[in-house]
Amino acid sequence: MTEVQATVEFSVELHKFYNVDLFQRGFYQLRASLKVPPRVPHKVEASLLHPGGSELAFPASVQDDVICSKTFQILYKNEEVVVNDVLLFKVMMLLDEKRVEESLNDMDFQLFLDLYFTDGDYT
Repeated sequence: MTEVQATVEFSVELHKFYNVDLFQRGFYQLRASLKVPPRVPHKVEASLLHPGGSELAFPASVQDDVICSKTFQILYKNEEVVVNDVLLFKVMMLLDEKRVEESLNDMDFQLFLDLYFTDGDYT
């Protein structure tokens, strides 16, 4: 069996956060990670498209294979906050050269998004 390296890229744009139902005033952050089935030899690289916001206390960042959005404050119900973070995941994997398309179609990629909260005062 001959193997080839396949690369698949995913991008997630966090444009705005709209507070519909959060009752806690405080600071929020979204964290994203991508899971690939362990049966396939692979490597996941996580990055930000245009990392910036160094003037922020807690700008967007990458920690291992987890991407953290900038931390933003929510004070009111129905509040809208501009996030403008673009998250990139690049998956490099080894696939059987005779079954590349089939393997990719059967692949179970899972994107996890977690919402983190703190009510600590960081101002």
